[in-house]
Amino acid sequence: MLALVFARGSPAWAEQEFDVLTQPAVASPRAPHALVYALRKFGDRYFATGIQGHILYSDDGGETWNQAQVPVRSGILSIDFPTPEQGWAVGHEGVILHSSDGGKTWVKQYDGIQYAQEGVAQYRELAQQDPDNELYPVLIEEMELALEQGADKPFFKVKCQNDKRCNAVGAYGMSVVTFDGGQNWENTMYRNENDNFNHMFDYAPLPTPGRYFIAGEAGLFLIADINQRKAHRTYSVPWEGSLFASAATGDGAIVMGGLRGRMFRTADEGATWTVVDKPVTSSIVAAIRLSDGRLVAVSAAGEVLVSSDKGYSFAPVPIEYVGPLSSVAEGPAGTLLLGGLKGIHKVALPR
Repeated sequence: MLALVFARGSPAWAEQEFDVLTQPAVASPRAPHALVYALRKFGDRYFATGIQGHILYSDDGGETWNQAQVPVRSGILSIDFPTPEQGWAVGHEGVILHSSDGGKTWVKQYDGIQYAQEGVAQYRELAQQDPDNELYPVLIEEMELALEQGADKPFFKVKCQNDKRCNAVGAYGMSVVTFDGGQNWENTMYRNENDNFNHMFDYAPLPTPGRYFIAGEAGLFLIADINQRKAHRTYSVPWEGSLFASAATGDGAIVMGGLRGRMFRTADEGATWTVVDKPVTSSIVAAIRLSDGRLVAVSAAGEVLVSSDKGYSFAPVPIEYVGPLSSVAEGPAGTLLLGGLKGIHKVALPR
């Protein structure tokens, strides 16, 4: 994405352009206090991702943070490490980053420009092979539009099954997969039952091996199968609002949270749903399962909720208000790491 900045010249201001996809993130001691989008723990290392290409890591339980070397200034929205050394991160401008040293340094593997260019070529080829398929002309048009608009769409989530296969999903149905550790990324929109090109925000494994779900905008809930390479929509979701966050319970159920603080629970892969008993809150934006089995959900307004009954109900917990939130991770020794508008905060979690 091109951005305009002004540099003082002589005798007047001059406009200059820079591309966030080619400008590296700026090292700043204030990075842990800036907007954070995601918090995750892999092994003994915590990661936080945020605005302007910020990727931070901590090896002391979130007490101190180091800033990684990142080649872009795009907002980084999601991160995953299938092994201690190999990791991927995704974000705005359709960027996909890769690290081979445990998250200390990153390289760009992919971006929204490649997504559009390769998508046009892919769907034109598929249309030639199967001219009767009515989906391909639609996808060609979608990719051509993306090419005109440039790298203006984000990937919201990345999930890796191992150090070779990773999936990423995002805005307007964006969907890609790699089978070779990111050397090549394949557009997979045509494999998803997402005719309206709804945003896709979150996904996680289901109890059945090789199956996972994708949740998103307007009550979108897809059941995907790794072996079949298809994602079919479940229409039983009792909600037409967006679903932003999910957590798996200890008994194999899934708890979903989203717009207007609504939360739902399914124990049969979306065939039936129950409404979660909880107080009125703002939108639920992140949810996790703790090592003791409890679930934690946080809201866009900074509310923190805990469930001790596998997600059937949630109750607020008395935690110091730290501002609007976007992410949560389990910290050491009964603590939570909260990420949001005011950066990263470590707080004690009452029993």
